[in-house]
Amino acid sequence: MKNITSIDWSATAAWIALAVAIISPIITTIISNFHQAKMKHLEILENRGLDVIENYLAITSKEILTTGISESYQKCYAQIFLYTPKSIYSDLEELNTLICHPKNDMFPDKEKCMSLLVRISKSLGINS
Repeated sequence: MKNITSIDWSATAAWIALAVAIISPIITTIISNFHQAKMKHLEILENRGLDVIENYLAITSKEILTTGISESYQKCYAQIFLYTPKSIYSDLEELNTLICHPKNDMFPDKEKCMSLLVRISKSLGINS
């Protein structure tokens, strides 16, 4: 009587090699596409962050020279915290206090505001 359960290992190895040859490019493509999508998302986020930071610096520079607080400043001040490191939060808050609550009730202390702006720019790597 012939043994029915005997396995032809050479044929099995060939079928496994065929399956791997078919599946591996598919898996590689899926992983590559996922990685590219993730990188694109990070690139968009970085570009958005740079736009917000540049907008904040431009609007804040104008606010130092004017009285009152514009709506655009309030908006960019709220957004800047999303894209900056926690290490400069105190500088941002100090600058905001100088702009929103000037001591002479007219204009903020221009020199102190500008030095804070320069420090913020340097810590963000914008003004090295």
